[in-house]
Amino acid sequence: MIAAHRRRSGIRVVAPIRRRPALLVVAVAAIAGLISVAAATVGLSLALFTAQAEPTAIFGTKALFPGEHVTPAFQVGDASSGALINRSSPLAFAADGLTITTSAWATAFASNRYLEFDLNRPLASGVAVTAPTFDFTFASSGAGQACYHFEIRRRSTGAVLGTYGSSGSPVGCVTGSTLTSFSTAISSVATTSIADDLRIRVFGKEAAGATTIVDRATVGGSTAYQTFTLYPVMFRDVADTTAERIPWELDVP
Repeated sequence: MIAAHRRRSGIRVVAPIRRRPALLVVAVAAIAGLISVAAATVGLSLALFTAQAEPTAIFGTKALFPGEHVTPAFQVGDASSGALINRSSPLAFAADGLTITTSAWATAFASNRYLEFDLNRPLASGVAVTAPTFDFTFASSGAGQACYHFEIRRRSTGAVLGTYGSSGSPVGCVTGSTLTSFSTAISSVATTSIADDLRIRVFGKEAAGATTIVDRATVGGSTAYQTFTLYPVMFRDVADTTAERIPWELDVP
């Protein structure tokens, strides 16, 4: 403690020095220290606000097609056993390991030997179809050569809408058991109304009179509103002249 000394009448008096300025300096320094610690701990935040224009709203329109359109699933996975098993339609997708083996063909084309595919009908009617194709993947079950040509038919009436290839000029041939894909433009499927009423009849032959393996039989195309693929809901095997009818199990009755 610092004090000033003075003498009065022989008596020594010790008087304290006033410390208010010193206390004020200490308080200011303490506050400055707290601000520095807070800034170092929390950090400084700066914000810059500028004017921002609202984005331009763009609206489009699509056609509405009233009606009920029902179709089953064709790609199906079954994990009920704890392991995922592919239960998809064997005629819907190529190279998925799922196929159908037909009955035996003759060594030459015949009008009473064929395969027939009735396709699902999920499309709204009355819309133009562009670039429709019949996509067929098949092979011989043995070492012989298998060939095919086909017709586009109305499912409801059986009327022939178009023929593609012939017995003298097949659409495609495969020698051996390597599955091979063919895609054929089918201009006779000009509208969705036809696409929703579609049957494909495939005539075939096999050089050794053997069976064939079919991996895919679908129709693809597009409209102004969507691309689509149609899948078989009914398969008829008449390759050996005895009809066998094989429906897709998930098709709605």
